[in-house]
Amino acid sequence: MRTVGIVAEYNPFHNGHAYQLEKAKELTGADYAVVVMSGNFVQRGYPAIVDKYCRAEMALRAGADLVLELPVSYATGSAEAFAQGAVSVLDSLGCVDALCFGSEAGNLSALLPYAQLFEEEPASYRSFLQEFLRLGQSFPAARSRAAEEYLNLSERILPCCSDDADCRRTSSVMDAPNNILGIEYCRALIRRRSSICPVTLRRLSSGYHDLSLDAGMASASAIRNAIYESCGKSGKLPSSVLQQLPADSRQLLQSALETSGPVWPDDFSSVLSYRLLSLSRKELAAFQDAGEDLAARIDNLRFRFTTVQEFADLLKTRQLTHTRITRVLFHILLNLLQADSDAQKAAGWPVYLRALGFRQSARPLLAEIKKRSAMPLLVKAADASSLLSPVQLTLFTQDVFAAHVYEAVKQNRNGASLIHEYTRSPIILS
Repeated sequence: MRTVGIVAEYNPFHNGHAYQLEKAKELTGADYAVVVMSGNFVQRGYPAIVDKYCRAEMALRAGADLVLELPVSYATGSAEAFAQGAVSVLDSLGCVDALCFGSEAGNLSALLPYAQLFEEEPASYRSFLQEFLRLGQSFPAARSRAAEEYLNLSERILPCCSDDADCRRTSSVMDAPNNILGIEYCRALIRRRSSICPVTLRRLSSGYHDLSLDAGMASASAIRNAIYESCGKSGKLPSSVLQQLPADSRQLLQSALETSGPVWPDDFSSVLSYRLLSLSRKELAAFQDAGEDLAARIDNLRFRFTTVQEFADLLKTRQLTHTRITRVLFHILLNLLQADSDAQKAAGWPVYLRALGFRQSARPLLAEIKKRSAMPLLVKAADASSLLSPVQLTLFTQDVFAAHVYEAVKQNRNGASLIHEYTRSPIILS
């Protein structure tokens, strides 16, 4: 039995995801595909457009065999935390042979040198990094520049002449978001000395931030943007969106939108405004990824808060990226602390196994996981207290709270009662 792992958000599940799922099995010869998926909040910190159970069912109907939840502190963390947490889940199963991910580069040879560099962090690289940070660059930009300078130096790639200092290694590898995640997946595998083999597919769909729906495989960002623009008008998905989704995803997404509508960051504005007003600058600095500078900026500007997205725009500076800001705002909302994140990193990125859904035909896979995994596969939330270790129970408690915050905002908007996470069952397809 061969098994391939995929890390995803499926926000929502579209044609590009279906293509990756099909090719992942084909390239690796896998009998089963295990997906580690973000829950109700995704890596930019934002809420998912529809809940995790709906998105898990989309994946299962498209060919995934088992969907596991990525703990929220990793799902909304930096690229490093996101990748380390997801790889920890796959590695802990004990039966995953390959990890397949999309990248703009499309080949491992372009990604592995960066993964090795970021894992080893030699002194000359750290020196370059500190130099670019002192120049006022954001951490992602400084890291990219430092990596290029180090690799240029190590490979003795010199300028063609004194007037042409940039005709060396291209910096495009670190400029692409899926490359960055791919590098972090490889780095996580290196750190864990995992037997899982990385496999990458060239991304065929539009760019991560491309908002055009004209391409054969549009980005999830473009699809969400189109849904945002259309909802509130007809309530129906426009044809431009429908053509970007597999048939089952269309039906599931349309049903979810008709029932409760899409969930947007600004739906959480009033709750976040209350949180920001109730916390001191010192308390703000204690949240995951926040730090003193961003906490001070939030503290100084909190009375200019209007909506989540407008406040993130207001907080943005050259050093503070929009993505980091939105992540921190939702870390504040979800009470995710830096001390807990540091403890998780020090402990080797602990995880627990939470099934959001599986196919009946994957019973042999579940049996193999039960035999090989060092930790239990949690199917019923009510079993958590008896099955999970204290560290795992902390991660689970964070996920339950995040699910309740998400549901409370969504259901309150629709005048419905909150759905308790302990009453939710995994999606099981025959």
